[in-house]
Amino acid sequence: MGADSANEALVNACVEAVRQASLDRGLQVEVLEVTPEKYVHVVVDGASQRWDVKIECLSESLTRLPRVRLQPTGSLHPHVGYYGTVCVSDNQGLSLDPDRPADIVAYTFLAAFDLLEKWAADKVGSDAEFFNEVEGYWGGLPDSIGTSGAIDADGKDRLVTYYHKLQNKRPQWFFTERDAEPHKSFDVKGAAAQSALYVHMEELVPPPAHPEKLTAAFVAAVRDKMSTSQLELWARLVRPSSNKNHPKRAVLLISVPRAAGGVSVVGIEFGTRNGDVDLNAPVKPLTMRRLTAAYMRERGGASAAMFSKHVVVIGCGAIGAVIADALAATGVGRLTLVDYDEYSEDNVFRHILDPFWIDTSKVFGLKFQLETHYPGLKVTRHATNGQDWLRGADLSDVDAVVFALGLPTLEQAFSRALRKKSKQLPMLFTWLEPLDLGGHSVLTWTQGEGCLHCLYRDDEGVPSLQSRIAFLAPNQPVSKTITGCGSVFVPYGALQSRRTALMAAEHILSALSGTTGPSYRYWAGEGKAAAEQNLQTTPWWDAARTTVPSDAQSKRAFGRPCKTCRATK
Repeated sequence: MGADSANEALVNACVEAVRQASLDRGLQVEVLEVTPEKYVHVVVDGASQRWDVKIECLSESLTRLPRVRLQPTGSLHPHVGYYGTVCVSDNQGLSLDPDRPADIVAYTFLAAFDLLEKWAADKVGSDAEFFNEVEGYWGGLPDSIGTSGAIDADGKDRLVTYYHKLQNKRPQWFFTERDAEPHKSFDVKGAAAQSALYVHMEELVPPPAHPEKLTAAFVAAVRDKMSTSQLELWARLVRPSSNKNHPKRAVLLISVPRAAGGVSVVGIEFGTRNGDVDLNAPVKPLTMRRLTAAYMRERGGASAAMFSKHVVVIGCGAIGAVIADALAATGVGRLTLVDYDEYSEDNVFRHILDPFWIDTSKVFGLKFQLETHYPGLKVTRHATNGQDWLRGADLSDVDAVVFALGLPTLEQAFSRALRKKSKQLPMLFTWLEPLDLGGHSVLTWTQGEGCLHCLYRDDEGVPSLQSRIAFLAPNQPVSKTITGCGSVFVPYGALQSRRTALMAAEHILSALSGTTGPSYRYWAGEGKAAAEQNLQTTPWWDAARTTVPSDAQSKRAFGRPCKTCRATK
């Protein structure tokens, strides 16, 4: 069978599937035609009106349902674009059987019908739902222009600045706060700064429905709904130029609340003449990509509750850097990074910093990289060792301290020093075992029982230089060297360090979210690489491989309170 014949057979199968699915639902449908683009044109009777739709038949996509287009009705409908495209799926968890294309078309037709019927039966809910998605509809209006903005839609009416230029014959628009430096991603070279007005309104004048277009009358209708204070700003925006007969262009940005939460933002470029809207001048709808910290954090899933948190990370190597990155991605708003070391070529494959930062302080590179990547994040860097930093540190606004050092003696010294502070703070100690043995995360507090020192005792409670939760038996050399003493390093890989870091980040976030008390988490690897090196492991590692971290494991790790935490409970 040729391609044309196969397509014809598929279209016929789609028509029959739509008929049968409608019959099964008791719907009255009429198939009017199959368009040259191979869309099935169907009219179906709903509860209150007839729906005239076209459904795509020959879609080969495995990531979306066939397209559905509603013929113009002269009205606005939720989840229906200006040109009639019906959004019947958000593609989340969509699973399609490519061997049943006709059934997919029939399913899509019914899904579109149900969506249209649902909102037609609820006028109040329909209006609210439409304006929940008005930004998407606005972007589909004729001649709509995409812009980028670094202004917060915070409900505070004000004049802002925009830059407009042509790049490869395409218009580029950038919005910034008045007298503020343009956003780093904005290339404003060659563009003049001009004023625009941002206002917040409780509701938006309904946009045009197909086939009507956005006109200056829409702008005038918005102006008529402005408050007195907004009109004062409006007058400053549209005031006549020195040449009263010379028309000029102006820009208005409007935010409106969404019933579903947040706000929608739409923009309009329009003409002015003699201090008012030029009703004869064309207008252009503007849609804005909001490049503000608040918007990107919210849409990116960063926790709003974490934005006020301040975490200190001491040790910014392969593990500490990933912890800092994970905390920033989760929404922590302030980080203090402490590490005296410089970034070297030995670090590249285990660290998140680019090779560009070789021979530069790790904390310097991390501050730049993290603040650039995570809008709104504030990073304080200290290129010094943790002991020097702690001597003069002000912990009054610190919410947690993370130690990613892997140096038991130094970690215990830090624990003792912080336990002398009166403020109750979570302290997290994390380290990685050599090769593929595993990683640890120990969460303790500056006050109360269960501390880092509890781990450094044997089963009889006698102080020990070896942690009771160590996976590697003591007194075994594991360091490797490539070029001599100057290149000695402990062998482990990037995956192991990142796994440990993510575990530790989740652990400290639990404390920042309200979980209290000491706890211990770990992961235990297969140990094949360690076995190949003839390394001896501990019974704790053997047990860890077959158990899941739990409260029981935490209690067993800490044991009875030691003399250090008994004294500060």
